[in-house]
Amino acid sequence: METEQLGTVRIAKQVLATIIEMTALKVPGVVRFASVGGHFPRFLDREAPYRGIALTIADQAVRTDLYLVVEKDSNMVQVATSVQDAVGTAIEHMVGLTVKEINVYIQDVA
Repeated sequence: METEQLGTVRIAKQVLATIIEMTALKVPGVVRFASVGGHFPRFLDREAPYRGIALTIADQAVRTDLYLVVEKDSNMVQVATSVQDAVGTAIEHMVGLTVKEINVYIQDVA
């Protein structure tokens, strides 16, 4: 059965940020998102992070930088990789956008 296009669907950036935040916080070893200040991301031609998430959407593709605080006894590489996998899957499944890049920066341990 063919469906007729009834109009435009737009998803706010904040919705993607919320999906990313909720998904990452469920990964074992993630304590919280880090507060990141300063102008360093802008020098790298990236958006300044908001609540530990910098998000860029272009050509139906998502690029994101995540700044995390992880548990002190966790394997940081494993936690970061798990976050990348979980967030990528969530975005592709829930929103249908292609994920081009998920960079995870461990800012601290708790």
